Amino acid sequence: MATTTIYFATNRKPNRKTKPTNFGKGFSKKSLGDIRLGHANVTNGKLDTSSIKVLPDNSKKGSQALFDELRGSMKIDKIDSLIFIHGFNVDFKKSIESAAKMGDFYFKLSKKSFKPNIFVFSWPSDGEIDKYKNDRHDAETSGYAFVRGMMKLSTFLKSSDPDVACKQKIHLIAHSMGNYVLRHALQQANKIDGGKSLSRIFDNIILTAADEDSDAFEFDYKLARLPDLAQRITVYFNSGDLALKLSKHTKGNPDRMGHDGPNKPHEIHAKVVLVDASSVVSGLSEHSYHQENKIVGRDIISLLQGKGSEQFKHREYVPHANKFKLLKLSDI
Repeated sequence: MATTTIYFATNRKPNRKTKPTNFGKGFSKKSLGDIRLGHANVTNGKLDTSSIKVLPDNSKKGSQALFDELRGSMKIDKIDSLIFIHGFNVDFKKSIESAAKMGDFYFKLSKKSFKPNIFVFSWPSDGEIDKYKNDRHDAETSGYAFVRGMMKLSTFLKSSDPDVACKQKIHLIAHSMGNYVLRHALQQANKIDGGKSLSRIFDNIILTAADEDSDAFEFDYKLARLPDLAQRITVYFNSGDLALKLSKHTKGNPDRMGHDGPNKPHEIHAKVVLVDASSVVSGLSEHSYHQENKIVGRDIISLLQGKGSEQFKHREYVPHANKFKLLKLSDI
């Protein structure tokens, strides 16, 4: 049986106050910034609930212990770590299983050469298809908890002795409404200390199927400061994404970044790379192509393994739109 360990941070309400063993809907009753850390096993695609281990609710035995464990794994095994923010309509169980599916997908596609530690931030989506507005509110509110987690990580990295540094990379993938969580994490960071504690943490940030406004990179109160956090940001979008069409037309949202990319592609930050996946994505994978489409998956693996944008054979640069277009194998 194939078993994958997934690390998690969550601001969800635990199923019991002391020694929680699972998490449900709604926020932690302790505070909006309260997060609990732990890990769980996924076997053959299914979460083994008996394997969920929630760490003690204190820094030394909680975040510091977990970061120490991850750093040790990264150093000894020479592997990266990948943080994942899930999207709309995802309960706790599904968030863990989705993260495992993504990791297993990349491992197989890379011919077993890419297997990072997977760390998911599980915010309290209701996990119900008809609760979009509730989820959007909860995604916005979750920005504070996520930025607290990033600040803990940033403080840990800055305080680490150079002799124990793992010299591996940390990446972030935000999917769908997870991009809205990320936006509000940036805004909360600015409120806390002007964002000073959020110097570059990530090597790569990937925004995929972003349920986020197409003008988000134009404004400081949205995602304009995101390049501060990473060496490179890659935005994947798909004009056939039905979920984002519905977000625009039935939910009253402006044009979505995950549908057609940013409004002003020639005015984006130099760190931001645009990738149009419309030509290679279709059918059921139109919104979850980051973990279901092989061409997109190989593209993500290539950039996470350090390739420059101009080195990708399955991309074609489109100058007038300042974007790369993914190509089908028959077009290469």
